[in-house]
Amino acid sequence: MSPDVTNIALIVFKFFVLFGFGLYIVFAAVIFRQEQLMANVLEESFEPVLRFAAGLHFIAAISVFLLALLIL
Repeated sequence: MSPDVTNIALIVFKFFVLFGFGLYIVFAAVIFRQEQLMANVLEESFEPVLRFAAGLHFIAAISVFLLALLIL
């Protein structure tokens, strides 16, 4: 059996979607690290809120990647 062009296109599309989500995880990790560095330099009253938001964003990015991995 020869592979169907549609199946190959879907596999390539799935790979690029997962690759994009992987890059987004790296972006979320950079945001998390930047927030940690900013918290060391600046002492603000809303620092815990920013730390929570950055952590939640990072966890959400990982969750979306894992969900896409299961669905795709």
